[in-house]
Amino acid sequence: MFRVLGALTGTGGPAKLDQEEQSEKILSQAHDFEVALQAMDYVLDDHPGKGLQLLEGSGAKPKNEEDQCVRVLARGVIEFLEATLGFEASVMKKAAATLSEAQQLSAKRRQQFQKMGLKTSSLYPPGTEYAVTFAEACLLHALLMLFSESMVESAKALFKLRKAYHMLREILNDINAAKKKKGSAMYAQGNNESFASFVSADSSTFKSVDIPYSLSTEEQQNKELMELAENVYNMRKKRLEGAHIGNSPAIERLRTDLGIQALKDLPKKKEAKKPVTLSKAEIDKDQATIDEFIHSGVNLCFGILQVVLSLIPPAIGAVLSVVGFHGSREEGLRLVWRSTKDRNIHGGIGLLGLLFYYDGPFQFTDVDFDVPATSDGLKKTSSNDLDNSTLLHPGKMLEDALLQARALFPNSALWLLQEARMLSSRGRLQEAVDLMDSIDVSGIEMKQVRALMIFDRAMTLVHLHEFERAAEDLLSLLDINEWSHALYTYFAGCCYLENYRMCQMGLMEYSRIDFFKERATTLIFDAPNMLSRKKFMSKNLPLDRFMLRKVEQFKKFQSQLQLQDPLDAIGVSPVHELTYFYNGYNRMTEDCLKLSHKLLTEYHNPTIDAKEPNQELVKNLLTSLTSRRLGKVQEGCDMLDKNVLPQIITLQPDGKVKYIKKTEDPWAYPTALYERALFTWKLKGLDGLEECKMWLTRAQDYADDYELSARIGMKIKAAIDRLEG
Repeated sequence: MFRVLGALTGTGGPAKLDQEEQSEKILSQAHDFEVALQAMDYVLDDHPGKGLQLLEGSGAKPKNEEDQCVRVLARGVIEFLEATLGFEASVMKKAAATLSEAQQLSAKRRQQFQKMGLKTSSLYPPGTEYAVTFAEACLLHALLMLFSESMVESAKALFKLRKAYHMLREILNDINAAKKKKGSAMYAQGNNESFASFVSADSSTFKSVDIPYSLSTEEQQNKELMELAENVYNMRKKRLEGAHIGNSPAIERLRTDLGIQALKDLPKKKEAKKPVTLSKAEIDKDQATIDEFIHSGVNLCFGILQVVLSLIPPAIGAVLSVVGFHGSREEGLRLVWRSTKDRNIHGGIGLLGLLFYYDGPFQFTDVDFDVPATSDGLKKTSSNDLDNSTLLHPGKMLEDALLQARALFPNSALWLLQEARMLSSRGRLQEAVDLMDSIDVSGIEMKQVRALMIFDRAMTLVHLHEFERAAEDLLSLLDINEWSHALYTYFAGCCYLENYRMCQMGLMEYSRIDFFKERATTLIFDAPNMLSRKKFMSKNLPLDRFMLRKVEQFKKFQSQLQLQDPLDAIGVSPVHELTYFYNGYNRMTEDCLKLSHKLLTEYHNPTIDAKEPNQELVKNLLTSLTSRRLGKVQEGCDMLDKNVLPQIITLQPDGKVKYIKKTEDPWAYPTALYERALFTWKLKGLDGLEECKMWLTRAQDYADDYELSARIGMKIKAAIDRLEG
């Protein structure tokens, strides 16, 4: 055993281990990985405390410090999830430090295993698992930087992504070489006895799928090895069945439909004893833990990496060309989908990524670019892979994957939130609110998820025009979140402003008008004072900068028009601008869209009546979008062509475009060009493909480094890539 420790810590040089020492080391490592996978699943079930306790508990600690690698990564993944859910500066900093440590440990560990030739996988070269942990830590660290929506941080993140990219390429080369060498039979888990599940043939001998070679007679009779192998096998079996974190079997909670009614109907289905089971892919107990970690990790990391690279805004495209690589969104999405088939943290993160991509608050795949599934170009790539049309609109497949996660993690508000988001993205807004109301948010262990739940509920209430309750939710976030207090305050004020305007228009009870007026005035104009107090990574967030510019704009109009009431200086309803940023128009019901259209077009005050050109531009842009969503596509397009685009571009006689650079509402200008492409698509379909691309290219060329440029730039690029595909 001293030789094992010496070899692994480097104190005795890269000594080779004898087979019995190797077997013990391999099984101990598989046990460590199972502990880490269990800990990370506790987080997916809203028990981060239990997960961290498991990683740090005395019974789980490895015998030497070098074996901490996978546990440090697991801790980094837990902190990464907390950081990206809450964006609190202290958690972001902590996660970055842990992931940096995991990178260093992984590089060192991989080198040690390579020197010793310690092969822990039946498929992959020595140290491959630590190449995966390195790439994973590197990728997650880079994503933390990208999520800041800062152009500078995004540029820095690219160089970190490059490290991950090259390591993943190296792993893929190793995997392809192994495939070539061993042949397809090895990958089909065919005749080789080392691929059998753990089987205790009698009381004195055993085999283990986790040991990548045939065991000697002595090893087969070693009781300590047998107990360790049985322990690893049982941990894996319970994990694959979803019974490893204290919950009853997942199949008891598996539904076929979304929504709170389907939840209420569950007991009836149980009584009827319908044969509901998890898929066979979810219960493959005959796969070694390390092999599973490697291939699910590579699928997830390389998939996410390619999707992220394909979404990088054009403003930092120059950096991308220097770095020398790019991503294929379709291939990336296929790999992430593949990772979701594994019942481990990689599958969980993969599914969360897909849900954010398809049904998240920003929706990179705009539902209005509904590329028809019948297009000749949309064909299956292989029997196991998804065709392009399914990648664009996964529909029931994504829903089923989410319902499976809801069954596996019944205590998790995170997955409940994802279900509410999916309902919202399908226009089932009231059902989304009802689902979020079905749990006590104060009981959610992860405060980041609690904050997200309240914020998402507020957004959904805004889309439903339930502005007062939305404002109350937004203001409650001041006691939960560390950052963005100015934005929450401004947004709540905008909600009260809309109620004030509805009272003025006779759409609400007039007796409460003074209350709404006072709340709107106080919150909107006090919001900038909070910027110095709560910042993200010592900077104001893009939406905070947007808010600051808007309030300064209102004050300017008040001064120019010599208005006594500051609310009269607010032109286009600011809550409708914010609704656009959170994809509200694509989610509203017909009645909600009609009300939005009415509020945008029929409300009057001195600033609106002054018909200031920039205010008119924003109002006409938003009005054209409600017209399109209400089916008046040509009417909306005409409004955009007549009242918006001439302020942004002029067409030259030679066919070239001259951009009129404006700064008053910088988000609106590339957005208008993007939306013009969408109008062409809705009016002409595939016949308008080239014209759509032309408008999107113009949108991309207009873009500058303004607040929200990262978000809008990604939306434009996603559309271009989709149409080119």
